Amino acid sequence: MTLAAAVAPLAAYAVIFQTLVYMALPAGLRTRIAPWVTGVVGAGMTLAAGVVFGFERIGLVGGDPMTTLAWGAATVGVTSAIGWVMLSRDEWRPRLADPRLAALSRREAIAQIFVRIPVFTALIEEAFFRGVLHAALIALYPTEVAIWLGAGLFGLWHIGPGVDQAQAGDKTLGSGALHTAVTVVATTLAGVVLVWLRVETGSIWVPVAVHAGINMTLALFARLAARRRQGPLTAA
Repeated sequence: MTLAAAVAPLAAYAVIFQTLVYMALPAGLRTRIAPWVTGVVGAGMTLAAGVVFGFERIGLVGGDPMTTLAWGAATVGVTSAIGWVMLSRDEWRPRLADPRLAALSRREAIAQIFVRIPVFTALIEEAFFRGVLHAALIALYPTEVAIWLGAGLFGLWHIGPGVDQAQAGDKTLGSGALHTAVTVVATTLAGVVLVWLRVETGSIWVPVAVHAGINMTLALFARLAARRRQGPLTAA
């Protein structure tokens, strides 16, 4: 199979698989289990593609470590500034808070923020979307078309997490649908930036650093915001 021929099954996986996993699991288990399931499957697909098509072709080889470090540090700095502002404002704090993260014990939260997010979300999603999927799309389409198609599929990948976050926030059906739609649009736009970085740097490592920096930092502030809403912080 060529990379071009792999576009259809890769696109189907991007649109369907994660949503099915999230919807199949009970709400209380999604945060703990769904990312591990989708991460393991995504890692397997990426490794298989690397063996068949070459790891350099899918962007897992190459990139400048100092450039990656600089982008990661800048991302954490900017995201932290946004998080502090939202955390300090009573009207914005509820938008930042995530009760799913507040419900985790301290050990679970550390594993979530410092292991699961950078490895099973940032690394594996970037390896699949900006690595395998982009290489397949670019084999069929011009760069601009491939970028937007890949970004759109990345947005659709977040339907399940968007629904889960809406349900965790006890949103009504209408507001939950709106929240999910906003999530898809926001992650599509983020996908455009991430795949542009992959094209410009020639590897997935800067997108990994940016993706991890945003998600880890926001998760930390989302936990702080949710626990502040619950009252004084206690050790867990």
